[in-house]
Amino acid sequence: MGTTTDIGDAPTARKRDKRRAILDAAAPVFGEAGYERASVDAIAGAAGVSKPTVYSYFGGKEQLFRETMADVARQVNEVSYRHVIALDLHPDRFRAGLHELGVALTRCQRDGCAASLSRLVLAESRRDPAVFEEVRRAGFGPIREALAGRLARLGNAGLLDIDDADVAAQHFIALTQSQLPELTAGGSAEADEDLVASAVALGVDAFLRAYAPGR
Repeated sequence: MGTTTDIGDAPTARKRDKRRAILDAAAPVFGEAGYERASVDAIAGAAGVSKPTVYSYFGGKEQLFRETMADVARQVNEVSYRHVIALDLHPDRFRAGLHELGVALTRCQRDGCAASLSRLVLAESRRDPAVFEEVRRAGFGPIREALAGRLARLGNAGLLDIDDADVAAQHFIALTQSQLPELTAGGSAEADEDLVASAVALGVDAFLRAYAPGR
């Protein structure tokens, strides 16, 4: 039985490895050249596969771009997700935890790879709106869902007054990152860490006032 399973899994593993190789090769090519100038030939060469193989896995350049951006978003946002999951929900520490989380999330957003991804997605989403939706679903969606779950637990404990945890999560992210574009010149410059921390603190304070029990 074990031998049969191994033989049956081998083609699937090879397909998975080839798909992974193509996505890994496509990310830097799209990142450096942009969608229009990036070629499937270059991506196939970098992945060590044939051009028809790329098309057999992704159908075309446009779908490959969408899935590549979504894949990069998942990897970029993995650290943010871990920070959200680690939020301290203790009654005596959750406020400080929210401040720490807000700073951590802005730091992740200012990471070089994340900034490059954001610029590329914004530039190409005008051509193909589905790109933005793919990245939002793959990268930002899990973070917001996880944050909503943590905030809902604070609401259930009576520490916050939350009617809709998903909306509350959106508000938290919006308030803590509202000054980020200005502080980073739209993501093109390094921001002063103290200014970012102060901006995040103001956002968290506004969030806590808005969702204070009995407000």
